[in-house]
Amino acid sequence: MRVTLVNAQVLDGNNVVPPLGLLYVAAVLEEEGHKVQVLDADPEFQDSMMKEIKDFDPELIGLSFLTVAYERGLNLCKALKKELPDVTYCAGGVHTTVKPHDTLKALDLDFIVVGEGEYTMREVCEKLDKKKGLKNIAGIFYRENGAVIENERRELIQDLDSLPFPARHLIDMTPYLKPPGIIRGYAEKNQTTVVTSRGCPFKCIYCGSHNIFGRRTRRRSVKNVVDEIEHLEKTYGMRGIYFCDDTFTLSSKWVKEYCRDLNSRDFTIKWGCQSRVDQTDHDLMQKMKDSGLVQLDFGVESGSEKILKVLGKGGAGDRTSQIKQSFKLCKDLGIRTLATFIIGNPEETRQDIEESFQVAKEIQADYTAFYFLTPYPGTDIYDMAIEKGWLDPNIPFSEVWAHRQPELPLMAITFGKEELRDIRKKLQNHFFRKNYLSGGTGNISFYSILSTILFKHPTVFLTAIGRFLRTGRIDYIVETLNAEYWRMKKYEGAG
Repeated sequence: MRVTLVNAQVLDGNNVVPPLGLLYVAAVLEEEGHKVQVLDADPEFQDSMMKEIKDFDPELIGLSFLTVAYERGLNLCKALKKELPDVTYCAGGVHTTVKPHDTLKALDLDFIVVGEGEYTMREVCEKLDKKKGLKNIAGIFYRENGAVIENERRELIQDLDSLPFPARHLIDMTPYLKPPGIIRGYAEKNQTTVVTSRGCPFKCIYCGSHNIFGRRTRRRSVKNVVDEIEHLEKTYGMRGIYFCDDTFTLSSKWVKEYCRDLNSRDFTIKWGCQSRVDQTDHDLMQKMKDSGLVQLDFGVESGSEKILKVLGKGGAGDRTSQIKQSFKLCKDLGIRTLATFIIGNPEETRQDIEESFQVAKEIQADYTAFYFLTPYPGTDIYDMAIEKGWLDPNIPFSEVWAHRQPELPLMAITFGKEELRDIRKKLQNHFFRKNYLSGGTGNISFYSILSTILFKHPTVFLTAIGRFLRTGRIDYIVETLNAEYWRMKKYEGAG
């Protein structure tokens, strides 16, 4: 079969990375002999994308989008159907999985993929290629004679080593490899993302990854992961890797083995990942640094023990002490850190937010971010918000669901929306200098980006200033310009 897979982007001012989910699906389909096209596209640039798709002449088009990109995915699907009405259409991903009927109906799709997509799409393409239809294919919902047929869920993939490496060769990697890259504090070219595990045992109320990957963690072998890194180094001259696992350090034994294997190879790589404050110790962190770790990200989320428990982040003992100890350990070892906090939580008071502010100042992360609690479909907080009336159920899924840079939060629980906006302004502005202007941090070269955009697209700067005036957040200027810089890298060859 000829299969086109499209990821609908929404740019929110952060580094854009290749769509690994689609690239894994593409790799599996290629192994089976199918011809695959992958597009990681900003739907605003439809003309060139539409020509590429029509020239490829696909029999099946699969769409992927996050909740924040749902509106763009919907509009893109309508445009594709107008140009290519006789093609079979499907969608997958976390939003589709948790909103299957709505997605199937709104996008007028032939079927959707629920859960992990690699082996489901392999079977779909095999059956469609042989004109056998979609009956009894685990992991899909499909339409037949006006009715929606819900097939059983497919079992999770237990042997992740059985999957081929993502088919990065199917996209133009050039814009992704241009600086500043995905690892904060290591603003070099040739960086990308790798996933070593699927599934997370923790139950944070704001996270929905379990809808796709489950609660039990499945890991690739150390050799399989390091072989992929070596392949990336040889193929693309890769210098930096960021691991997208929910929590990279779940198994200290696995991480130590990874560090040994990486050190034994005939190349050097810098890398970053996400961890938890209750999973750090000196021996582990030292080994990670010795193998090239330069950035460690922590979802701190709150400095209030009460709110940490509300969010599902609380654990045994004094959590705030663990937070402070972990950041001190990283500082002592010379490992850069990122700390994220969430405001707008259930039961939250001014005192709780003040406790978060004090903890954020004390731990002195190299980059600190405060986000609004966002109730994504498929999360516990979404169900709570609908039940308790905190969230208007009629708010359409669109870019207002971005948790990183919305002007106002989606819901108000113990604070008004404008009040939360002003609280976040104060918190985020306090850390602006540390985040972006501290000398020697190796952060994004903001001034060079600024000059490039001002020269080519001066009106974007006016947009950024307008957002700053509405929110009062200085970092909104940076994030707006960074989003535009990505567009320029991809569509104009900047950088």
